[in-house]
Amino acid sequence: MWFLISKIVHVIGNVLWLGGGVAAALAFVLLAQEDNAVRLPAARALRKVILYIVTPGMLMSIVGGLTMLLGFWTELYAKAPWAHTKLTIGLIAAGFTGAMTGKIRRAAAGAEVKPASIKLAGYVLLFSGIAGVVAVFTKFGQH
Repeated sequence: MWFLISKIVHVIGNVLWLGGGVAAALAFVLLAQEDNAVRLPAARALRKVILYIVTPGMLMSIVGGLTMLLGFWTELYAKAPWAHTKLTIGLIAAGFTGAMTGKIRRAAAGAEVKPASIKLAGYVLLFSGIAGVVAVFTKFGQH
């Protein structure tokens, strides 16, 4: 039962985290062309998306994932090379989420932020989501 609950929390967290992060990055890149009268309120709104959707989603994903990892170590992680890869991808995604969060925070405060860095973070989050799904469904390297 705990495994199923952990998995549900993990998956919902991933959808909120990675989906919200990709959407926020895309919106920021699209709005970067606008003048300050549009760009500044949009950056503030995206900051709220990050604070109320993306960050809680990341925390849900981490809590659900760690619960599965620690509670079912011998059944899951110790025998599953794909899980090592998924964990590494998740850590990289968390780092890019933090970088994107900081840049959007600065943009919401009125600083000039180049959209290319946000675009890169969005691509990394998108790739992380796709790679995580592929790892789970293919379970590569598992005997």
